[in-house]
Amino acid sequence: MNNKSTQTMTFGPLQELIDDSEVEEIWINSPSQVFVARSGQSELTNLILTKEVVQDLIERLLIWGGRRLDVSTPFVDARLPDGSRLHVAIPEVTASEWAINIRKHLGKGSNFEELVTLGSISEDMAEFMKKAIDLGFNILVSGGTQAGKTTFLNALLGQVSPMERVITIEEVFELKPNLPDWIALQTRTANIEGEGEISLRRLIKESLRMRPSRIIVGEVREAEALD
Repeated sequence: MNNKSTQTMTFGPLQELIDDSEVEEIWINSPSQVFVARSGQSELTNLILTKEVVQDLIERLLIWGGRRLDVSTPFVDARLPDGSRLHVAIPEVTASEWAINIRKHLGKGSNFEELVTLGSISEDMAEFMKKAIDLGFNILVSGGTQAGKTTFLNALLGQVSPMERVITIEEVFELKPNLPDWIALQTRTANIEGEGEISLRRLIKESLRMRPSRIIVGEVREAEALD
């Protein structure tokens, strides 16, 4: 089966939106409320689904993302094979409907040169950040949702010397450094018995025993920020 038919089978009625290069993110509030973001602005589409179609879409996306969703695990955050970021919340924690977000991987601004061309940063800022990487500075990337934090982190990683050993730690795999000595670690939620969880904080501690030159934590929201 070719890639196109696989995508069509997986995204179903959302495929046209997935294929639209101007669409940055797709989210479903209810079968009759399918939104997209274009250039940072949200708009309601004319797409009308059914509850059965939404349920079927969720089941296929979860299989593709390799994640489980139930009352004990009411949220799912996963990366799909095409690089898109999937988030799902079950009706038990929303008002009534499944809440689905698919943030597309657009591949823009993968290096500082592209970020300068896009107008995201100035040439002076690009040179400053390159020098900061060369000198081994600690760097904190902060910003709101959809601000481009992961894109900027990937651009920073593009400046790391291939002689360095890099460990990336994420809840969902998104960072993609083109480095020969790179290990990617990902958190894991507890199983249905409540066992087997691997937290960001645990991964940070384990990474210190892996001889890293640099440790990159993709996103911090809780106690791991102290580490």
